[in-house]
Amino acid sequence: MQRVRSKLLIAGVLFCGVSSAAVSQAQTRKVDFNREIRPILSNICYKCHGPDEKERKAGLRLDTAEGLAAQLESGAHAIVPGKSAESEAFIRLIATDPNEKMPPPSSGKMLAPQQIELIRRWIDEGATTRGHWAFLAPVRSSPPPVKHETNVRNAIDRFVLARLEQEGLGPAPEADRATLIRRVTFDLTGLPPTVAEVDAFLADTSSDAYERLVERLLSNSRYGEHLARYWLDAARYGDSHGLHFDNERSIWLYREWVIKAFNRNLPFDQFTVEQLAGDLLPNATTEQRIASGFNRCNVTTSEGGSIDEEVFVRYNVDRVETTSTVFMGLTLGCSVCHDHKYDPFTQKEFYQLYSFFNNIAENAMDGNANGPPPIMKVPAPEQTAELAALDQQIVSFKQKIGEELAKVEYVEPPVAEGTDRAAPQEFVWIDDELPAGAKPQGNTPWQFVVKADKPVFSGEKASTRTATGLSQHFFTEASPGLKVGEGDKLFAYVFLEPEKPPKEIMMQWNDGVWEHRAIWGEDIIPWGAVNSPSRFGMGTLPETGKWVRLEVDCAQVGLKPGAVINGWAFTQHDGTVYWDKAGIITRTPQAGQAFESQLVWENYEKAQSKS
Repeated sequence: MQRVRSKLLIAGVLFCGVSSAAVSQAQTRKVDFNREIRPILSNICYKCHGPDEKERKAGLRLDTAEGLAAQLESGAHAIVPGKSAESEAFIRLIATDPNEKMPPPSSGKMLAPQQIELIRRWIDEGATTRGHWAFLAPVRSSPPPVKHETNVRNAIDRFVLARLEQEGLGPAPEADRATLIRRVTFDLTGLPPTVAEVDAFLADTSSDAYERLVERLLSNSRYGEHLARYWLDAARYGDSHGLHFDNERSIWLYREWVIKAFNRNLPFDQFTVEQLAGDLLPNATTEQRIASGFNRCNVTTSEGGSIDEEVFVRYNVDRVETTSTVFMGLTLGCSVCHDHKYDPFTQKEFYQLYSFFNNIAENAMDGNANGPPPIMKVPAPEQTAELAALDQQIVSFKQKIGEELAKVEYVEPPVAEGTDRAAPQEFVWIDDELPAGAKPQGNTPWQFVVKADKPVFSGEKASTRTATGLSQHFFTEASPGLKVGEGDKLFAYVFLEPEKPPKEIMMQWNDGVWEHRAIWGEDIIPWGAVNSPSRFGMGTLPETGKWVRLEVDCAQVGLKPGAVINGWAFTQHDGTVYWDKAGIITRTPQAGQAFESQLVWENYEKAQSKS
């Protein structure tokens, strides 16, 4: 991400004939194993003498230092450092007998004389090996000296010129100014310069004209768009789901985030962290949450017949492969099925990385929806300002109401001795929709039915689940939560399929822990301690084939006054079960409850009538 903002040298290289002096110089320097020998072994030898043990011949392995030094069955050594004439591998390379020569003529592969000479020199120089360059820590090198100092404009030039001189070559003449602006404009924006821009550059005779040209291009929004194209290809960005009906996908704010990141020269470490875990950062900003859209760019489906668990695996494998390719430069996908044959990674390590993505809270089926959850709403700046102004108005109105009420005294109606002023009220928390902020989860996704097709008690929909063995759907993190008061009761409506009833049903509540459970039926679900608030028995199964209201005293399941419930679970063992309309019977006002605001207005109206 760090730009080279000054002294950007763009020049072509004129390759001329290699002189005999250059050949001699190349022969005197030491052979580089990673640059010159490993590619030969990889292309010619590794198929039969490489990492794939099923393909390996004669027990000879040439892709490791241990294999190169190992003694063969004949007693000879494939490589004898410093002695090419005693190295069996080299002897086979120069053999003339077709039965002895390597690679075998039948393979269709052949080494050029120059390659054989390189291997001979490498062995005679000591047959030094190194790990693959991709896994070696980079080492800063000092800019080398060069003969033609006049061609040096920056430190990078020294490395280029030193290599040219080593090969007996020289730099090409500097490109003319029209060519130069065309090259750099294409390179930084992906577009050609306009005629006016070319004319302006040709007319600029200042010494820093080129540097100012580069600065102008880096400041152009097209710069971020151009670089973002390559990044978004790697991140597999698309404006649709990619499979089945391939519906529209509203994730373009992630694309805009990437473009802006390049244009504001965001440091690469921050660029990486925010994309992989922006939503997990402490006090994450909206922009950081948008950046984590990198992990939502995978292809999704809602195709009938798809198996949820299989789809989840495909999503997670895709995320591991994409993350390793983009951020590590590795084809880690090979390790889905076996230890990597060419890189130092095991299948176990692949699934250790897989486990991170296996915690993403999402549905396997995208529902062919424009924005399958989890999603977030991102208001435009003007909308944010408007919302803030409305919030301030609400605060002001509440303050004014409070001030007016404080001015007036009125008499409360008498209440019979020993009775409560407010009667318990039923507060519905779950019906056709889950509570605000709730994150639905389960071993399979939530499934809703409509009353035209299946049993529904209240509203338009009910949740359902058909299970073999233990199964549940639940949610957490509802905000605001459900506040528990003295003597409160929790309730829900349940319908058990007569043809396929469950053995047991359970409801669970989360106030920070899932240790509040009530059960009906055979008591075979193993969670919680028997006959305790964590597994309180409520009796036999409800009657099948009809909607039955279940009520549980909060105290029976260990929910004390003041507790705030943020999650609710519906659990079953076997069978088909429908759930509908759930909430609390309480005297404690709940967030958003109608009677609370009604009392405020009634008192306000009383005050107004007496003033």
